[in-house]
Amino acid sequence: MKKTILFLACAIVVALLSACGGGASTPSDAALKCAEHLKNGNFEALVDEISFPEGTSAEEIEQTKAMLIAMGKEKALKEAEKRQGISSYEVVSEEIAEDGQTAVVKVKFLYGDGSDNIQKYDLALIDGTWKPVMKK
Repeated sequence: MKKTILFLACAIVVALLSACGGGASTPSDAALKCAEHLKNGNFEALVDEISFPEGTSAEEIEQTKAMLIAMGKEKALKEAEKRQGISSYEVVSEEIAEDGQTAVVKVKFLYGDGSDNIQKYDLALIDGTWKPVMKK
C-alpha cells in the first residue's frame, strides 16, 4: 500500500512538472505547450502526451492518467486560483544531453498575484518528437 501511494505521489509530481510534447520540435516548444495546457487547466491533454516507461501495463497507464487528471484538477487548479491564475510563462533554460535524446527545460510561471514559480520539465526525444517522461 505504501509503495502504491509513494508511486502515485511521484507520478503526480512528475506529470505536473513534465512537458507536453505533441509534435514539438524542440524541448522548449514542448515545455511551452505544456505551460499552455496548465494555464488552461487542460489536464487531459497534458497526461495524454506523457511517455511511460517500457513495461508499464496499459491498466497502470490508464489508472495513472485518471489519477493525474483528478489530482491536477483538484490541486493545481486550486493553487493557480489562490495565486489569481497564471498570467504568463517563459522558458528560462534548456539543457539538452550530449546524446541529444533527453533534455531538461525550466519554465518560469508568473501569477496574477505577482508571485512566480520555476518548474523543471524532463523530456525525451521519442520518434522525432519531444515528449514528457514519466519515471518509475
